[in-house]
Amino acid sequence: MQQGEQHSRETGAALIIVLGLVALISSWAVSAAYDDTLALRRAENSRDALRAEQASQSMLWLSVKVLRGDARESQRDDLEEIWAQQTTAFPIDDGNVAGVIVDSNRFINLNTLVDNNGVVVAEVEKQVKTLFTGLELDTQLVDALIDWLDADDRPHGAGGGEDSSYYDMDYRVKNARMNRWGELLLVRGFDAEVVNLLATVAVAGPVAANGFSAVNINTAGADVLMAMFPAMNGSDAEMFMADRPYDNVGQALLGKTWAAGVSPANLSVVSDSFMLRTQASFGRVVLGENYMLHREAGKITLLSSERAAFLPAVTVEAKL
Repeated sequence: MQQGEQHSRETGAALIIVLGLVALISSWAVSAAYDDTLALRRAENSRDALRAEQASQSMLWLSVKVLRGDARESQRDDLEEIWAQQTTAFPIDDGNVAGVIVDSNRFINLNTLVDNNGVVVAEVEKQVKTLFTGLELDTQLVDALIDWLDADDRPHGAGGGEDSSYYDMDYRVKNARMNRWGELLLVRGFDAEVVNLLATVAVAGPVAANGFSAVNINTAGADVLMAMFPAMNGSDAEMFMADRPYDNVGQALLGKTWAAGVSPANLSVVSDSFMLRTQASFGRVVLGENYMLHREAGKITLLSSERAAFLPAVTVEAKL
């Protein structure tokens, strides 16, 4: 009897051990399967990220080709040209890529708030503050931006702030022009909402040797035009844009009373700076890039590239 009970206990213990081993092996199997799934996902994501990057580079190459052709065929830049037309996203393998070319000269260049010596340009300050007012943004943000750009250490205007205003940050004011659009987020008071809104009317681009960036009156929107021409109202802007494109600035401003007193030196009918915004989608990867291009004498130079985290997204109906 005792031997039977002992045998039963041994059998029960063995069964428990076997069940424990089965559970442990199952756990290992599940863990291994999970690790394999993660490894596969990582591999797929890495592959798709590479494909998205290559697709963006292809869109860059195509855009450079289009802009070179435009320089050979046209003496002006306007919204009726090939580079400014609408197209759909291009399917590539199992993904797609879209791109939009935007001439930077349709915007006000925020880097021209200061001249090449880092001194504030009063005329541009007035234009930018008019732009901010039209967007219902606090104009004191312009003061803060000027202090980020200018060379001195004196707070500018009511909203200005030098190093002391950044006491709780791990950086100080730059006291130089911006290299990238995303740099605006470092300026006191500028958040993603403000930066995204500004991206529709302004740019942080290169500045010519004379310290100016001409605004292309053939491509500029109403907000920018009214900032450039203080006496222009919304109705004037609509009529002016309806008559575009213009072959030269003199023709465009002839007889326009609202243009009185405005120097044509900062206006143009051609563009020398362009942005290419791309969006490539492969699998779970969506990659947005922003390329800054400069065109001179038919030569295209890539000035910078940055991830499009704080720029308008490229829609499926993209311009290229």
